[in-house]
Amino acid sequence: MAFAQPYGYYQPPPKKRGLKRIIFGGLGIVANTIGLFVMPVVLLLIASVVSVLTGGELHELGPEGGSFRAEGLAVYSVAVPAEEAAEAECTFDGLPTEAVSPASAGIEVTHAGRTYIEVYDVSTTGDHDVHVSCTGVSNVGYTEMGMLGALISMGVGVIIPIVLGALSLALLIWGIIARVQS
Repeated sequence: MAFAQPYGYYQPPPKKRGLKRIIFGGLGIVANTIGLFVMPVVLLLIASVVSVLTGGELHELGPEGGSFRAEGLAVYSVAVPAEEAAEAECTFDGLPTEAVSPASAGIEVTHAGRTYIEVYDVSTTGDHDVHVSCTGVSNVGYTEMGMLGALISMGVGVIIPIVLGALSLALLIWGIIARVQS
């Protein structure tokens, strides 16, 4: 049996639920969309720096360059003495032009008491005989940076934003359902 409310008695409307879930779910989707593009790049740079600092012995090619064998899926770093890096101009033979890019990190490697700085990155996907010719430098060297760490970083950099984006989408849907039902 229902009792009638007296005239003028205020009864607040039912509380709407789910607004916080909608807001945080939407913000999470936006943040993870941005992270999907930023994370792989950041993790690839970190993996490159770590692989050069922890591994990669510098192999000298000589004052004017030389040749080395690039095998499989790998990244090689071409370095010159640090004091000559600004004047270094190098050409590469035996590779497609898109396989060579100027180094962005400027990683330093010490070899035989001399500091070398990375000036070019060479990315290969197959076996190539690479010939490097540099002018304006007294020596040229290369290090193999490897790809395992870079591939793991790229995988993590893509998987984390996708998983967090799926969780944000679930939170958004949960919030919308709660809002509609209340």
